[in-house]
Amino acid sequence: MYRFEDARLLTGGGRYVEDVRPADALAMRVLRSPAAHGLIAELDVESARNLPGVVAILTAEDLAALGVGPMTALSPVNNADGTPMAEPRRPVLAEGAVKYVGQPIAAILAETESAAEDALEAIGLDIDEAPSVTDPEAAFEGAIQIWPEVPGNVAIDWEKGNREETQAAFAAAAHVIELTVRHPRVAIQPIETRGCIGAYDPETGRYTLTTPSQGVMSLKGAMARYLGVEAELVRVVTEDVGGSFAVKIWPYPEQVLVLAAARATGRSVAWQSSRTESFVCDAMGRGRVDRAALALDGDGKFLGFRIDALADIGAYWNAVNPGIVTGGAVRTFGHCYRIPGMHYRVRGVFTNAMTTDAYRGAGKPESGGTLERLIDVAADRLGIDRMDLRRRNLITPDLLPYTTAMSETIDGGDFPNIFARIHEISEAEGIGRRKQDSERAGMLRGFAIGTHMHATGGSVAERSEVRALPDGSVLVRTGTQDSGQGHRTALAMVAAEALEIPVERIRVEQGDSDFLAKGGGTGGSNLMPIAANTVHRTAVHMLDKAKQVAGHLLEAAPVDIEYGLGDFRIAGTDRKISLADVAAGWEAIPPEQYDGDLGTGCMAQLDFEGLHTTFPNGSYAVEVEVDPETGHVRIERFSGVDDLGRVINEQTARGQLHGGIGQAIGEALMEVMVHDPDSGQVLSGSLMDYALPRADDMPMFDLHWAPTASPNSLIGAKGVGEVSSIGAPGVIVNAVIDALRPLGVQHVDLPLTPEKVWRAIHDARA
Repeated sequence: MYRFEDARLLTGGGRYVEDVRPADALAMRVLRSPAAHGLIAELDVESARNLPGVVAILTAEDLAALGVGPMTALSPVNNADGTPMAEPRRPVLAEGAVKYVGQPIAAILAETESAAEDALEAIGLDIDEAPSVTDPEAAFEGAIQIWPEVPGNVAIDWEKGNREETQAAFAAAAHVIELTVRHPRVAIQPIETRGCIGAYDPETGRYTLTTPSQGVMSLKGAMARYLGVEAELVRVVTEDVGGSFAVKIWPYPEQVLVLAAARATGRSVAWQSSRTESFVCDAMGRGRVDRAALALDGDGKFLGFRIDALADIGAYWNAVNPGIVTGGAVRTFGHCYRIPGMHYRVRGVFTNAMTTDAYRGAGKPESGGTLERLIDVAADRLGIDRMDLRRRNLITPDLLPYTTAMSETIDGGDFPNIFARIHEISEAEGIGRRKQDSERAGMLRGFAIGTHMHATGGSVAERSEVRALPDGSVLVRTGTQDSGQGHRTALAMVAAEALEIPVERIRVEQGDSDFLAKGGGTGGSNLMPIAANTVHRTAVHMLDKAKQVAGHLLEAAPVDIEYGLGDFRIAGTDRKISLADVAAGWEAIPPEQYDGDLGTGCMAQLDFEGLHTTFPNGSYAVEVEVDPETGHVRIERFSGVDDLGRVINEQTARGQLHGGIGQAIGEALMEVMVHDPDSGQVLSGSLMDYALPRADDMPMFDLHWAPTASPNSLIGAKGVGEVSSIGAPGVIVNAVIDALRPLGVQHVDLPLTPEKVWRAIHDARA
């Protein structure tokens, strides 16, 4: 079925944050640091305050007077030795010093955008610049000391795995393959840039933040924490969201600023990021250097896998990045392979750049991509067929459930079957002929197959509400948030199935912290494993409660009431009453005649229960053609077999896979944030300089399903949102390297841009 959302969105009916901006709202612009590191010698805002149309200018001193505190990480993590991670104070507006280009220094509130821009230009700002470092390897080597209280710029030193067993595996190995793989920063660029509207009611002391997000409840708690007020005094509203991929999950300084400014001025305040601004004020993705190794025995069996990583944190910790660079990176560390010894150590390193955090896959694309590169290098050096090396090391169904060295229990799957299917679908046996055809045309062809796995996550603080209404409709409320994936359609289908009514009668509401007292938001591909399962349970629970009312209305004992196809009936008779009639007659039952608390209305609310982790998995095959004269890479074929469990809506599931593959193509072949090594300035700070994949960079996708059940899912569905962004980058890179392998090229770091590929070709020929 088609998505409910499409007709409204495609005909201009979307309601994004700019669409709901109050006509009398003040415009906010932010003065940002032009330097990557230094002390603020002068900040003169008086002249700007007196310009026409300027209502107020806020500095760090003004925020302190309003009781606004620093921004802190929402999920701090301890070091391996149990000591706390280093977390320097992160002010909403800079307090005497700046640590990265783009750091907010002052907020201008004006009647119009142009007046705010004029004031921005009129502020006197002088920064005594200090040396900066934006490369995590240089920062780790002590090139520049960013925080006096953080020696060596090491924010955290964390590890997980069976270290001693891994060390023993490497000591006993017949072969040890070592490789350094760099996963550079990437800019997360949804179509809709970030924005927010702040309002304050002086009579109640209540703040209202309207902003695109991936869940209003976490933002509600964060805003209350930073503003120094009780959570009940903050409301967060999200309507339509034009893409996120994690960048809109986190609390940002601008959201705190519009709320503080609304209180200070007595007016609504609105801010919308420009595209260029987003390159210095949005959290970035990836940013990791993996010094990795794979241990094998004489028969090519994997014995151990280890990564000693450096993670680029940026100048400050962001909201949940402590958990991303640590636990998020290891949940699927060996993915579909049986590897007895596994160990991951990461040193998170502060740099003079904007913070990093989760981006579609949240640490797993890096770990998975590094492992797939190691396997290809191992096959090449050992003279083993790349497909055979993978095949002989896959976890087999008889070993499931399989507990990894990272303490994750893989619940199900059939990895050998998927691998065999992708081999056939991609016509792997014919690659030799196709390589010869390309060679005759002056081109280089490469081919690769890889496996992948995701461990779904996200917050389990999820609550769902299902309410039947007298008009025959059913209202479903969820704490998750749609940012373009089609959540309303998916949850409506789940509820309709449980209630046995047409899906058109279901209405899904989300995005208002006043709806539910609890909600985990969307993240970690958690809609199906967490929200959908909770909606299913809640719908069933509502029907159980409704049987008491139906029994009263039908003058029968609840135990004799059956439900099906939207009606309650007395068992063995034709006497029935509809769900809508039960909703209308809810108040008719005397309290002394029902068992337990029916509550108000034909509704139920339940919190998530059970295990939230499922392990969607699969295998992709990529075939590329490389032009040796230009270094340009063209993806000729992309085939895939994915185990998503039960697919609730095939259209939206395919859309999620397509989108993740598109982002993987960008990450593998073109996307990279570039900073000037001397000044720390962003050199790829616009879409003129930062390359995103376009339609003609995409091949036709040949995607197939291979579902297996998950015991952790009531409805049989696993997550989908991050599967392809985890699995595709590594196999794309391996296909390109396979094309270059005859020239002697063994490795090229991401992204494999035409320049990098051209240089690798010509260096190899030289």
